[in-house]
Amino acid sequence: MKRLFLALPLMIIVATLTSCGGNVPLEDLTISLILGIDLDDDNNLIISESSPVFNKESKKNTETYQVKAKSIRESRKYFDVKATGEVTAAKIQILLIGKRVLKHEGWFSLLDTVYRNPTFSLNTRVIVVDGPVSDVIYFEPDNKPQLPLYLKEVIDKNSDRTQTVMTTLQVLHRQMYEKGMTPSISEIKKEKDLELVGVSLLDKKGKIVDTLSIQESALLIVLQDQKKKELTYSLELPALEDEMEVFNTKEVSIDVRRVQSNVKTKYAQGKFHFHYKINLGVNIVERLFPKDSVKDEELEKMIEKELKSKFEEVIKKVQDNKIDPIGLGIYARAYEYEHYKKVQDDWGKALSEANIDMDLNIEIKSMGATK
Repeated sequence: MKRLFLALPLMIIVATLTSCGGNVPLEDLTISLILGIDLDDDNNLIISESSPVFNKESKKNTETYQVKAKSIRESRKYFDVKATGEVTAAKIQILLIGKRVLKHEGWFSLLDTVYRNPTFSLNTRVIVVDGPVSDVIYFEPDNKPQLPLYLKEVIDKNSDRTQTVMTTLQVLHRQMYEKGMTPSISEIKKEKDLELVGVSLLDKKGKIVDTLSIQESALLIVLQDQKKKELTYSLELPALEDEMEVFNTKEVSIDVRRVQSNVKTKYAQGKFHFHYKINLGVNIVERLFPKDSVKDEELEKMIEKELKSKFEEVIKKVQDNKIDPIGLGIYARAYEYEHYKKVQDDWGKALSEANIDMDLNIEIKSMGATK
């Protein structure tokens, strides 16, 4: 009898831990896969969510709701009265944030419940929407996978091809609180279809200050030393003669196979100095001009000159906006801490006054299968 009294509490605890007593049928759940945050024309906070429908009798495979609420947590009770099942946020794949939200300071506190609640996945992809979030979350393309999978594939694929950053909830949290870096988030726009337009750049207070194009985003990722599996870059070489009236025959495309990047940091004459040394091993994958119009050595120098100017444009945009999506503040803290700690609370301004230069070396490894 005594053993029974000891075993009974243990059985209850085990049943609780294994959720044996709380199973909910899948068809009774509303599993949110997308969460959206936006402001309307009157600056009311609009929260939206999209969930798959598992009911065979339903004509639609997703249900999407949009409510006015003061916080994400409060929005749940409004979703509960509309959704067919018990709303759960444990499987959210995508967090959409409207640009209108990012124009105001203090928006990051809206995500408090996301980081406080352990059921939220920190691998959720964060995406900025140029335009109303409703245009994206209600989008139901006929020739694409379901929207959550579609958006996730767009971000993952372009991240692998070094065309956009991979900003998850975990990465965003680090970028918001890291003094030596500012956030950068993939940006999409809904025209006829959804389109990845580049990377949104945020200042230290989380306000959006600028956007990088897809081409510029690739260079930002190289400066971050975060190149992924692929990197193909197309650029025009103005030094070449263009004999065609319609088609641009100055264009060349390179496949960057190897990146060696080194940043030297020092403090002198009252400001920080960063010297980049970047070596790129590339293959020519497209060339619209005849081979005899330029020698291989000259072609390397032309690519170096044009690509370096593109890097410098990205760096100028960073310094003009007094932001640091590259993370040069982390280098400053590591190598010049005594000087860095004096400006760490206004690092964007210190970086805008810094001297950033670059040695870029291009080595053409292959001209392709044809001459």
